[in-house]
Amino acid sequence: MRKTSYASLLLSLAVLSGIVAGCSGNGNSGANNSEPAASGQPQTGEQTDKKIKLSFYNTIGYRQTTPMPALEQDPIRQMIEKDNNIDLEMTLGGENWKDKLNLLITSSQIPDIITFPDRASAVKYYDQGLLADLDEVLAQYPELTASFEPSRLEPMIYKGKTIGIPASEGVGGVNGWWINNSWLQALKLSEPTNPQELLEVMKAFTFNDPDGNGKNDTYGFVAMLPKDGSLGYSTAGPKGFQQIFWMFGVQPNFVDMKDGKVVVYNTDPKTKEALQFIKDMIDAKVVDPDWVTIDDGLKLDNKMYQGKVGIMVADWRRMEPADQQKMKDTGGSTPDWKQIAPPKGPHGDQLLDTQVFQQSLLGLSKEVLKDADKTKRAMEFIEYLYTSKEAYPYLAYGIKDKTFTEADGKPKLIDKSSYNEKEVEWRYNYAFVRKANDSVYFDFKNPTVTNANHELNMSYLKENNINPRIVDTDPMAQDRLKYVNEMMLKFVTGKEPLSNWDAYVKTLQDKFKQADAIAVYEQQLKDDGVLK
Repeated sequence: MRKTSYASLLLSLAVLSGIVAGCSGNGNSGANNSEPAASGQPQTGEQTDKKIKLSFYNTIGYRQTTPMPALEQDPIRQMIEKDNNIDLEMTLGGENWKDKLNLLITSSQIPDIITFPDRASAVKYYDQGLLADLDEVLAQYPELTASFEPSRLEPMIYKGKTIGIPASEGVGGVNGWWINNSWLQALKLSEPTNPQELLEVMKAFTFNDPDGNGKNDTYGFVAMLPKDGSLGYSTAGPKGFQQIFWMFGVQPNFVDMKDGKVVVYNTDPKTKEALQFIKDMIDAKVVDPDWVTIDDGLKLDNKMYQGKVGIMVADWRRMEPADQQKMKDTGGSTPDWKQIAPPKGPHGDQLLDTQVFQQSLLGLSKEVLKDADKTKRAMEFIEYLYTSKEAYPYLAYGIKDKTFTEADGKPKLIDKSSYNEKEVEWRYNYAFVRKANDSVYFDFKNPTVTNANHELNMSYLKENNINPRIVDTDPMAQDRLKYVNEMMLKFVTGKEPLSNWDAYVKTLQDKFKQADAIAVYEQQLKDDGVLK
């Protein structure tokens, strides 16, 4: 980041004053005192006064469905543009981010800076010639690379080249097993520690009137069926049945290494065992039947808020006051929910989820490298995003004296009940720079319980250095995935008897060329240097 010249600073302040004056009295949240002063460390070499336009394709903001406001109503963007002497054109990717990006590419409007929510997509676009190699460029910005942990930088390397930097730090151990402790106490039950105990507790929660209302209106377990139709590993995240599979040490659609060999759990006999257990749960009617229509996390959370399910997999923050209030507002009370260790499976597996793998990536297009001045400004802007201590509070926490305040140099979030958060939700699209261990950002009101939940979850994570590197590139990939998802669903619902498991395996091997897919995975892992 560069220091703004005195003349430029006066001009910027004059323009900003005019903007604020024009907006005064309109009630918008972009108050003048919300903007920090331009700041940063001087760069080596001459400073140019030329303002450069940078296009930034953002798929990693946390409110992708919330439109960004106009510049005069966005003090964070005003700060960014002034501090970096740029015009920032930010486009939100949203749910259909690939279609939007492809449209920009075909219309010759390739963004200068591009982010990807997952590594596989970044690799695909790199192979297609969109992303640039960054090794030489990054060598000039050591402070930028030093701001990330080595474990997060390593996945940025593909075929020996650095194709990006970590975009948004994922948090490991987020989702865990929750159980309604009020129901356990009412029915004098113990926490389940294995599959059989788990099923028995689910049955009691379903049929023994655990809430004491005299009605048959509770269920032992709830899960979801993501829009991609997968019962197992999915981009939608771990939301129920994934944890049942992990209890058996397997996961559908998950690529792993066992005894030095690449394996896919879709044909593992333990997967058949897990499917049988899930079928037993469904046949016993202990699973809330709405699971087939619950296709996103918000719908699943609502089941916890309603208080009619006793066991589920959910976010580690669910006993924070905001969620407790939602339980009270939705279900009429706040049950004594608590997290428990994952039950140990029949083969000794006690897994909750996988360790965090740095998925999201921020890179430069090859087009921008054709312009040396724009490349330099783009890299200075990126370094500013991830290293500026002065800008960080505004990027991570929002608008000063509106969404956060500072006392003795320490930021603190302002209670959301004191303002209309809907008016400023767009600010979260800048918050991707927040660190995974940022306690101010997460703003725990019940830190003793919440931190203990996170520590518990982190104790049962599986190493995850293989599967995220896999990119299905062969022509049969989508048909293979569709077949597996459909068959898994048929097996657990009884539409296909599990006695046909061997036929399913044969079809996957013969018709859908599972061995060919594994050979491709092996080559990809060799290219990535993780398989010799």
